[in-house]
Amino acid sequence: MGSATLERRLDIDPERIGRPRLDPHERLLCRFYEPLFLLNALGQTRGNHTTTSFELDRGRAQVRRFLQNLCFICDFKKGGSACTAIGLEELDTCYNFCIASNRETGKIAAFLKTSLGILKSGAHLTAADDDREESRFLHLCLEFAADRIEGERKCLCKSIKDCLSTLHEQSSGCDSKLIEWLEVAMNLDDHVQLCIFAYETRHSDRVAELSERGMNEEKRLGPASKRSSFLLLIDDMKDLSHLLESHTVYAIDALSAAPPPTRDSHVNLRGILNRMFKKSDQERSKVKNGLLYLDKVGGVFEKFLLPYERCSPEVHAEVQVLDHFHKMRKSFAGDDCFVACSKPACFCCEMYFKYHPARATLSYSHHKIWTNWSPPNLNTFDGDNPTYTQQRDILNLMTNELREQVITQVLQRLPSNRWHPDSMTNITSIRCPDVTSLGLEVPNAGNTKTPAIIDLTSCPKSYNRPPETAFPLPLNEDASFNDTSDAENGGVSLFDYCPSTCT
Repeated sequence: MGSATLERRLDIDPERIGRPRLDPHERLLCRFYEPLFLLNALGQTRGNHTTTSFELDRGRAQVRRFLQNLCFICDFKKGGSACTAIGLEELDTCYNFCIASNRETGKIAAFLKTSLGILKSGAHLTAADDDREESRFLHLCLEFAADRIEGERKCLCKSIKDCLSTLHEQSSGCDSKLIEWLEVAMNLDDHVQLCIFAYETRHSDRVAELSERGMNEEKRLGPASKRSSFLLLIDDMKDLSHLLESHTVYAIDALSAAPPPTRDSHVNLRGILNRMFKKSDQERSKVKNGLLYLDKVGGVFEKFLLPYERCSPEVHAEVQVLDHFHKMRKSFAGDDCFVACSKPACFCCEMYFKYHPARATLSYSHHKIWTNWSPPNLNTFDGDNPTYTQQRDILNLMTNELREQVITQVLQRLPSNRWHPDSMTNITSIRCPDVTSLGLEVPNAGNTKTPAIIDLTSCPKSYNRPPETAFPLPLNEDASFNDTSDAENGGVSLFDYCPSTCT
C-alpha cells in the first residue's frame, strides 16, 4: 500500500490520491476495516448483551453447559490472552475436545487434559468420596488460575479501601460491623479461602447492604440462584460420563491473523462515501454532513484514524475453533454445531458466525467492537480457491452490515449505546461517557496458597444462602462475565462468572 502522513486529520476531499489498490485481498481487508473503525468511532458498544435462547432437550443443554464451564476454568488470566473456546467432536471411538485460545493454547490444553482426567475418575465415585473429589478438582483449578486470582484480589482490596475510606468519613457508629467485615475480607490473602469467601458471601446481608448503599442508579440484577462452575462440572460429570470414558484433547494450532490495515491516501471522507454509496444516492450528502458535524462536536475522525496506528490483528479463539471444524470437516457431537467460549463473543465474531456457511452457534455476545479482530490469514488469494471465495463472501457481508449500521446511526440521529463492560455484572470502573454518547443532532439528516483439603462447609453461615435451582436450566442471559480488562478484550472473573445456575 501507499503511505500517507499519519497525522490525526482525515482528508475530506483531496485533490489527488495515490495508485489504486490493485491487490484484491488487500482491497477486501481495507474495505472491511474502514467501516469497522468508523463504527467503533461512533460507539464501541453496539447493543445490550445477548444470548442464544436454548430451546433444547435436557441432554444437549447439559453438554453445552459442561463445555461452557470447561472454557471458564481454562481462562486463567485477566484480559483476553487466555480466552478459551472448545468444540466437541464426535469420533467413532471417542470424543475429541478441540480447544483454542487467543494466545495460550498449549498451556490450557495441558490443563484441560488433567481436568478431564480428574472428572473422569470422579464420575463413578461413591457419595462418600464426592467431597474429597470436589476438593481435589477445586485445588487444581485455583492453582492454575493463581495469577488471575491474585489480580482479582488486588482489585478487590482497592475497592474495599475505597469503601472503608467513605465509611470512615461518614463516622457512623452503626457501620462498625460492616467495617470489621470489610477488613476481614481485605486481609484474606489465601487464594482458596478468598474464593470460598467471595462465593459463599455473594448473597450475604453485608453484600446486599453495600449494593444498596453504593448503587446510585438502577442496575439489572443477576439471577437469584446460581452455582459455582466448578461444582457444576462435578455435578454434570456423572450424567456425561460417556463423554469422558474415551476422550482426547486436541490443541488447535493458532491461526495467523491477516496483516493490519494501513492508512493510505484512499482513506479520506470522499473515498469512504464513494465506497458506501453510488454517486446519485440521495443519502450520501446527508451522511457526509452528519459525519462532519459529529467530527466537529466529538472528534469522530480522530477516533476513526487511531486504530490504523494501534491495530494488532488477532484471530479470536471461537473463530479458530469454527475454522478448524469447517476446514477439517469435523463432526460436532450430537450434530450440535456449538462453540463454547469463556467470554461473550465480540461484535465481529458474532457477525462472522452469522454469515459462515457452517451455521454454528455461539452462546453469548457482548455486542462490542474490538478493532483488533481478524479473519484467518490466507496464503492463497486465487478467486478459484473455495477457501478464499468463502472468506471473501463472509467479509463482504460483514462489510455491508457495518456500513449499514454507520448510515443508520448517522441518518437517524441515534446516540451511541451506553457503554457497558464485556461482563454482565458491571463490576468495573465507571467509564465517563463519550461525546458521541450524546444525542446526535445532525444537520440535514433524516430521522496459590492451598490447604491440603478444602472444607467447603467451614465458611461463615451468617448470611442468607439462596436455594439451589433444579436442573435442567439453559444458559441464561444474566450469566455473569466480568470484564476486568477491556483494553485486552475483556475476560472472565473467577468470582463472578458461572453459566446456567451459578452467580
